[in-house]
Amino acid sequence: MSFLDRASSFQRSGFERAPFVFCYDISSPRQARAVLKRLRAWRLDGQLSLHEVVITPPQAEELGAQLLELINPETDSLILFRLSRRGDGPVYALARTDSAAPLACQAHPVPNYPGDGWFVVSYDIRDARRLKQVQRVTSGYAAYLQRSVYLFCGPGSQLKAMTAAVLSLLEHGEDDMRLYPLSGPDDLWFLCGDSPPVVGAGMEPLSPREWPGSSPAWL
Repeated sequence: MSFLDRASSFQRSGFERAPFVFCYDISSPRQARAVLKRLRAWRLDGQLSLHEVVITPPQAEELGAQLLELINPETDSLILFRLSRRGDGPVYALARTDSAAPLACQAHPVPNYPGDGWFVVSYDIRDARRLKQVQRVTSGYAAYLQRSVYLFCGPGSQLKAMTAAVLSLLEHGEDDMRLYPLSGPDDLWFLCGDSPPVVGAGMEPLSPREWPGSSPAWL
């Protein structure tokens, strides 16, 4: 069984196009360029090392396998996640640096009363001082996944508190920060690299071996 087949959200939509995001930390500039070249054919929008695509689950699995051939699994990290189809839009934009529409949909502001749940938080911050400030705030609410990529799991009130604190630090037109809602942890896969312990609302820390998406069966 493939790693995507293990997620219940895919069992009834194996050939339906859906929004996915690939993000990575790659130590070699040459390998990073090779990964970027491979993703450009699919990319709709994203950030420096985060790429939004709309493809079928089998295509996501195949593309993930191709990217793994281009990187060093001992030193690099590659994460794939699928966005939730609940709500009024797949992306919440706190700040953007371009006019492109993420995932062919208009980005939405964070609701005044966001629901509880799982969110991937990512950002590109131009200024080193602002970057450290955003990192400090984000790490207080969310778990570190990669450079500039975090996972939030908890009540909507905490999500709103985090975004309110971050918004005062961002420079619109220069910085780019986005929230990607997930249906749950089964829609996040660590294709290579260490999967970090994660603490959710009312949950004990999860070890990497207990993480639902940490060991894709097709690897």
